[in-house]
Amino acid sequence: MANVRTFLYLGLAVLLAPTKFSIAVATNGPEQRMGRVVGGSNAAVNSAPYIVSFQQDGIHYCAGSILNQNWVVTAAHCLASSSQVMSSTLVAGSIYVAGTATTTQKRAINYFVVNDLYLGGTSPYDIGLVYTKTPFPWSSAVAPVTLPTGGSTPTGNAILYGWGSVSTTNSASYPTTLQVATVPIISLSTCESALGTDVHTTNLCTGPLTGGVGICTSDSGGPLVQVVNKVNVLIGIVSWGKLPCGQTNSPSVYVQVSQFNTWIAQNQKVPSSLA
Repeated sequence: MANVRTFLYLGLAVLLAPTKFSIAVATNGPEQRMGRVVGGSNAAVNSAPYIVSFQQDGIHYCAGSILNQNWVVTAAHCLASSSQVMSSTLVAGSIYVAGTATTTQKRAINYFVVNDLYLGGTSPYDIGLVYTKTPFPWSSAVAPVTLPTGGSTPTGNAILYGWGSVSTTNSASYPTTLQVATVPIISLSTCESALGTDVHTTNLCTGPLTGGVGICTSDSGGPLVQVVNKVNVLIGIVSWGKLPCGQTNSPSVYVQVSQFNTWIAQNQKVPSSLA
């Protein structure tokens, strides 16, 4: 049974586990894939004004990034349950997951769309859009992220944000404050070799392969960014990884946003009843 692995998504455990975290499941063996920030530190106030928390009944289960005043981009697997999504709240403007900052803005979700090539589990095209009819007014705490140049391939280091588990064991531990970590982008070939499975060309991977830093449960849908000329550029969307989090030879896998600029632009449409 060597080389047989079990992989889990990082964002939908709200429906699957009593801990109410987000993990979507796909099985193949003894390891597991999922999504959180391990090895990070508390983020500074207003350092990521584009990040939002997806919450159901006050429980965080996924994250997303504000594109404009009405649209948020996230992982498709965060949108697997229509009833969960439509009963969720978007919480923006606070590094505290409870949304206790005076700058907090909360919005209902009125509509969402998932990439129709996404087949579930750890498959590629794990991207979706969420629409809120009530626009976000901009402030120092709430602002849009910038999309990368279409077709570009990011290199170097990137910045990961999330409220996912910070545990390196199978027992999740969730922070109350947004976490941030700097991680190195690695090649797809290096990523595939470490994971022991294929990674799609529309994905992006980060290390370090030495472990200690990476995504974890409930980081799903959240942003991986680079700061270019003082502009926050969204290069990745947290998709999947291995459990336990933060182990050696366990890269984090993201949607490579530059492969989806056209899809994002073409799918920011709502039914006439919501327009």
